[in-house]
Amino acid sequence: NVQSNSVSGGMESASAIFYSSGSVVGDRNTRWRNVIIHEIAHQWFGNAVTERDWNDVWLSEGFATYFTLLFVEHAYGRDEFAQGLRRSRQTVLDFDLKTPGYRIVHENLDDMSQVTTGMTYQKGAWVLHMLRQRLGDDRFRDGIRTYYRRYRNANAATADFREAMEQASGQDLSAFFDQWLYRGGVPRLSGSWSWDPASRAVTVDLRQTQPGAPFHVSVDVAVQVPGAAARVERVDMASSSEKATFKADAEPTALVLDPNVRLLAATELVRR
Repeated sequence: NVQSNSVSGGMESASAIFYSSGSVVGDRNTRWRNVIIHEIAHQWFGNAVTERDWNDVWLSEGFATYFTLLFVEHAYGRDEFAQGLRRSRQTVLDFDLKTPGYRIVHENLDDMSQVTTGMTYQKGAWVLHMLRQRLGDDRFRDGIRTYYRRYRNANAATADFREAMEQASGQDLSAFFDQWLYRGGVPRLSGSWSWDPASRAVTVDLRQTQPGAPFHVSVDVAVQVPGAAARVERVDMASSSEKATFKADAEPTALVLDPNVRLLAATELVRR
């Protein structure tokens, strides 16, 4: 790890990572801690395994961004990990409002300044996070290790990564990869809920409000009732609207979408 006048942040040079001349600040701040973790993660993803084409740069930056969060989860706990995910999600949602339709896996952009953006870093990290939720920790870890062993000291494309993850999980991931990597935009979920005391049930109405075709997503709903732990229900959405009804022992005090930070989406839920 080398301090250098040649970079403004960090650069994952193989064997000698460069950091800017202002990087040694002496206060152990979180930003520079995370930059160091990110650049070291690149020694595996971005250096040892290098993307074959600029179109697949997320295999470098999305990976280093998510593996920074994985180290934070390991070293500093789930709460700090979740906070990092929330910050990354907000970056993606803000970027999408300004640049709708931007795809992570792009095709030979005319403007090379758009090759790396908040999407390749933050949305790329979120794709890995959602893939981990879908496969489970063990299969996700197996797939990552298979991918690394296969392409160490070589080049890989997004299709190669997908093949390794499919082999480890036994799942067809084509729809997942198409939706999150080859399509632009993000889901925007807006909904309302109501309580029926006669049937002791909660009804949730959800709508996808983003332009274009609906995303296929599974969103968790935490039902909070007095004197008990919140119960989490899952709603599968393959269309632009979905209604779900859950039993509840008492009138809920609140319903919360995505309580465990599993889904890349803008969410809003109000009581009707």
